[in-house]
Amino acid sequence: MNMEPIGVIHSCFKEKFGIPRQAGLVKSATATLELLPPYNVEEALRGIEEFSHLWVVFAFHESICETFQPTVRPPRLGGNTRIGVFATRAPFRPNPIGLSVVELKRVNGTTLELAGGDFLDGTPVLDIKPYIPYADSIPDAQGSFAHAAPEAPNTVSFSPEAKTVFQGLEKPQQQLIKNVLGYNPRPAYQADDPDRIFGTTLFDLEVKWKHDGDTVTIVSII
Repeated sequence: MNMEPIGVIHSCFKEKFGIPRQAGLVKSATATLELLPPYNVEEALRGIEEFSHLWVVFAFHESICETFQPTVRPPRLGGNTRIGVFATRAPFRPNPIGLSVVELKRVNGTTLELAGGDFLDGTPVLDIKPYIPYADSIPDAQGSFAHAAPEAPNTVSFSPEAKTVFQGLEKPQQQLIKNVLGYNPRPAYQADDPDRIFGTTLFDLEVKWKHDGDTVTIVSII
């Protein structure tokens, strides 16, 4: 079985740390999906604009599992409880395949503009399928430890220096920063250390923050 990418994702997430743990949590997260040759023909997308949402099948290209690990530690269970890899959506899988449903905002030639994604910049896309509401939504389905979407637990504040920079950003950038940090991107198993500085890159911004309880304080935006 040989597969090759049909496209590539250009995302606001430039590194793995900070990416939402599921698609749709951070609706301000934007991305474009660019079809690659020989699939970059507009006929291949004919009619796709009639769908509000899409399934994107992709490869976890920076989470390759060197050896098979039958169990993983889901963040929703605190990061210390191990369950079977096939009972999770962890990226470390025998075949590093991901599946996300995203909102289709616009079709521009052979490029799709998306919202609500959880893609790392440069993610290879294996397939695109339309989201079919009657078949893909099962209201009474049970989701074990992830039955409902998590609430954003954090309050986001700023150092005086970071607040000045933040106020000069465009609104989509402001919203993305607040939404991402509101969902506590740090590893679930880490103990609170109010002096530790975390950092990630969103768009072309390097954002650094401290975490104390349920308060995130952004210390710098570069």
